[in-house]
Amino acid sequence: MSVAVDFGSSFGAGPYTARDLHNGPEEGKGFELWNGWLVEKMSPSLRHNRMGRGLRSVFIEAARRAGADVLIDGGEYEFAFPGAVRKPDVFIIDAKAEEAGFLEGELYLDPSDLLLVAEVVSPRSGSEAHDRKIKRDEYARAGIPHYWIVDFAPVARIEALDLERGRYVRKALVTGDDVLVVEQPFEISVSPNVLFELGRRDFA
Repeated sequence: MSVAVDFGSSFGAGPYTARDLHNGPEEGKGFELWNGWLVEKMSPSLRHNRMGRGLRSVFIEAARRAGADVLIDGGEYEFAFPGAVRKPDVFIIDAKAEEAGFLEGELYLDPSDLLLVAEVVSPRSGSEAHDRKIKRDEYARAGIPHYWIVDFAPVARIEALDLERGRYVRKALVTGDDVLVVEQPFEISVSPNVLFELGRRDFA
């Protein structure tokens, strides 16, 4: 869940900048930046967290099988977009790009180096519109080739989108025990319901 926050006179009335993001409450932890607003990423539900952990587990195992030199993570890494700073729930990025950013002391990673982004939708929350529409457009403009929108209610569901001619096109929509198989950025096979069990076991 996310809510646009105005901190008023104690922090300034906005619009806010990337500098404000890290000079604000908790040095930016738990916030994104969008169109001059600090957007609070409120504590997600246990199902949201388990789904995210399950996705990371699936991506890590698939990358190992493929021998892909990638970093798989989510939640804390920050990516700079025009007018926004985003913290995707789960992502796959070229490991060399992350290493270059680390060596150069960068604060943000370049979203153009992302191979796949997945956002877990919290239903009826302030973030749902961002995940389904606003981030979808941002990620497409940044050239991220694959975007997954993942739901855990009312049923577990994965919508896999591929970038074609500057916009995302649905390639697959699976629910429950149906199996999603994609070939890019490497072969990944998963059913939505399995993510809950994998998330329960994955404490890495």
